[in-house]
Amino acid sequence: MRLPSIIAIIALAVLPVSCVEAVPHSEYWGGVDQMEFPPEEKPDSPSVPESNPDAVAYADLHDAVHDAGQFFLPEDDLRPEVYWYMTYTDYPNRETPNLDGSENTGLQNYLLMQSIAGLVNRACAAGRTKVGIWTEQSGTGYDMERSDYGYQITSHQSAVELATKTYGKWEGYDVTVRDLFDGYVLTDVVHNQESAIAAVASSSVYNAIIVDVRDEAFFIRNGYTKKFDCTTMTTAQAFAQFKDRLSNDALVMMPTNTGELRDYAIQHGLFLFNYNKRYNISGSNNAALFEEILEWLQPHSQVIGWEQGVGEGVFVDPVSKHGHMLVAADWSYNMGITSRHYKDRQSETLARVINPRTIDYDKKSNYLGFFLTDGDNYQWIITDNFVSNYYSLLSSKDVKIAFEMGTQSLTQLAPTRLGYLLGRQPSAECTIMETFGGGYYYIDNYCTAGKAANNRAEGLKVAAERAAAHMRQHGIKILHVMGGDFSSPKAQEMLQAFVDANDQLEGITAVQRDPYDGAGGKIYWFTNKKGYDIPCVTARYMLWNGVNNPTSLATTIQKENQTSQSFSTIAVHAWSEFDGSKAADSVKKCADAMAENFTCVSMQELIWRIRMAERPEQTREYLKTIK
Repeated sequence: MRLPSIIAIIALAVLPVSCVEAVPHSEYWGGVDQMEFPPEEKPDSPSVPESNPDAVAYADLHDAVHDAGQFFLPEDDLRPEVYWYMTYTDYPNRETPNLDGSENTGLQNYLLMQSIAGLVNRACAAGRTKVGIWTEQSGTGYDMERSDYGYQITSHQSAVELATKTYGKWEGYDVTVRDLFDGYVLTDVVHNQESAIAAVASSSVYNAIIVDVRDEAFFIRNGYTKKFDCTTMTTAQAFAQFKDRLSNDALVMMPTNTGELRDYAIQHGLFLFNYNKRYNISGSNNAALFEEILEWLQPHSQVIGWEQGVGEGVFVDPVSKHGHMLVAADWSYNMGITSRHYKDRQSETLARVINPRTIDYDKKSNYLGFFLTDGDNYQWIITDNFVSNYYSLLSSKDVKIAFEMGTQSLTQLAPTRLGYLLGRQPSAECTIMETFGGGYYYIDNYCTAGKAANNRAEGLKVAAERAAAHMRQHGIKILHVMGGDFSSPKAQEMLQAFVDANDQLEGITAVQRDPYDGAGGKIYWFTNKKGYDIPCVTARYMLWNGVNNPTSLATTIQKENQTSQSFSTIAVHAWSEFDGSKAADSVKKCADAMAENFTCVSMQELIWRIRMAERPEQTREYLKTIK
């Protein structure tokens, strides 16, 4: 499940800057100012052999940060020297089409805002202006990505003001942006929702702002001329007309009657696709067109966004089958700015991990590894909501909860944020797990349709090597995946590809599509190129409101684990609350309800304990090679 409370996230995201605790710029870059933590040491276990004379330091097992093929999202050289802070004039109604409002209201105004931001930032990246546009958005995650985005021009301006005013010089800069546009493209969002989808493509092609029929007369009076009429155009017609003039390096997928991500699509010349032809209403859809577009995309591309009103499998399935990956980023903002020239904004921060030699393998217990779900959700990870209400809970360290995190997406969409989060990992025992390896997709049907199926082995290799390069450069040892049937040959091939690509990969955790614990904790083994067997451990239990609660889960776990030693992975549903507690606070309630012979350990430690229990000889051999 991918949907938190959208209202809550948006409310947090748009708080005024004054309501958010400021973080000094020097703290943003984890690679330079990573927080210092005391070493975490444990007594040597008799099961751990002496290191070989040529053993390498475990802490040195990572790669230097560089471009090793792990970057695949669009990038431009956006470096404004000054920028306008463009404000909402009708935020609560920004996605509501209306006939009676002024040109400052409703969806019509929101689309105008998005087109202005996309076009101005594209012009700035191309060197046509030194001015950029930041669309009103605050919160620490967004503010840190804006921290070196030029100097803010003193006054805030609305979209209508920026589109119609001629400004004088500001600090010697020409800050007028209306001259950067060649005209307008026309929508009719009240009578044809897909006209706004078509307008994004035509805005990019014609370098024109988006204007609705409601406001056309106003913009004509202000000197604009119409470049293209989208009022009766469908999404399918727009794709047929503009696909040869747009980039197929990525795709933006968003519902009709929304505005988010339009600026990113326009800035990078990407097509915008809507699955449902009407907002949040299934039935009449663009399913056949979606298949055509997925074939049109470059191999191994990113689909950014989400759809409403249908189950996720309706669109994640075809994305996976055609060898692409999806990033859940529908309710996010200023992505064209947060991802600007991301390759040279990379953090060198490493995830904190435990040295497997420090584990007391002779201690027997019923070991539990809890992990928080939905960390692939970019729109959530970048907000203060994630840090304040999940990541920084004091109980996280107590129960050693692991965090799913789409770090490979973050490193391209918000690299400063990634460095910040890794630098503030609650504990080395709160394992950071790279989630899904670059996006949201199902490993058991990846590259099984269209041209991707014709060279599936190469497709798996590309995905695995991208994930490996990223994980090795940030010291992330555990990969997390999703699929429908992990015992299927195609899932096994994908898992083997991940293991082949990364000899620093220590283990894989996995959740079934529905339910997350549907694989029942089964462990699958894959041999890496150095001859060590790597486990893929499926979720055995889940803590999910409506299914169970902390106390009932504790009862179930104890009833089903009556041996001296067992290993259980438990998925903790991010959006579930139990009497006001969630995430690690809920886990602590569960752990406190269990007997002393049940022990919470980090996901990394759980993986190593499984390896020692199931593959003791080769695990000891590996431990000799590190110190």
